[in-house]
Amino acid sequence: LLRSQKYISAGSTMARRAMEKTEVKERAKMLQEASKIFGLAKESAFHKSSTDDYIELLSEQERLRKSYDSPDVAPKSTSVTSTIFSVIRFAGQRPREAHRLFQDAEYLAKKFRVPEKRLWHAKVRAFAESGQWANLRNLADSRAKPPIGFKPFALAAIKGQQGVVEVMRYVEKIGSSEDRYELFCEAGLWKRALEEATKLQDGRRIMHVRSLATSPDVQQLCDELVGRLGA
Repeated sequence: LLRSQKYISAGSTMARRAMEKTEVKERAKMLQEASKIFGLAKESAFHKSSTDDYIELLSEQERLRKSYDSPDVAPKSTSVTSTIFSVIRFAGQRPREAHRLFQDAEYLAKKFRVPEKRLWHAKVRAFAESGQWANLRNLADSRAKPPIGFKPFALAAIKGQQGVVEVMRYVEKIGSSEDRYELFCEAGLWKRALEEATKLQDGRRIMHVRSLATSPDVQQLCDELVGRLGA
C-alpha cells in the first residue's frame, strides 16, 4: 500500500508539473510520463485512466484547431463538455461548416462517454449564446420528448431576449403549471403567469406577480384574483 501511495504521489507531482506547461506537446509528453507512473500500481488505475483521457482530449483539441484553422473552435480546457460547447458555438461563426462541426461534437461526446443530458445542456447553451436559434429549434424538434425537457430551451429563449412567439414555442410543450408560471415570470409575461397561478389556486404566487408587475391593470387583476380565492 505504501508503495502504491508513492506511485500516486509521484504521478500526481508529474501531472501538476505538466499542467504548468503552456505548450501542448510538452504538456502531453509529461502527462504520458505521469500515466506510466500511475500504471505501476493497481490502486492508481483511475488516475491513469483520467490522465490518458486528458491526453486524448489535448490531441483532439489540437486536431480541431488545425482542421478549422482557428483557436476559437477548441480553446485550451481540461473539460470535455467545455470543448464540445466551444465546437458547437463555433458553428455560429462558421455556418457553412456547421454540419461538420456538429459531427465533431458528436464524435467527442461518444469518444469520451459524455452523458446524454449533459450533451443536450451543452448544445442548448452553445446555440443560445451564439444566436443559433434555428438550430435550437431543430434540436428541440428532433425528439418528441428531449432528455432534458423543454424548460432549458424556454429559459434560453427568454435569456436570449427572443420574442413571445419563440418563448411560447417551448413553454406550450411544458405540462407543469409550476414550471410554466416560473418561466412566464422570468419572461415578464404577467397575465400568462397569473393564468398558471390561478390554475394552481395559489394566492402567494398571485401576490408575487403583483409585487413585480408595474402595470396598474395587472395589479388590479391580481387583487381581484386573490379576492376570488378568498371568497
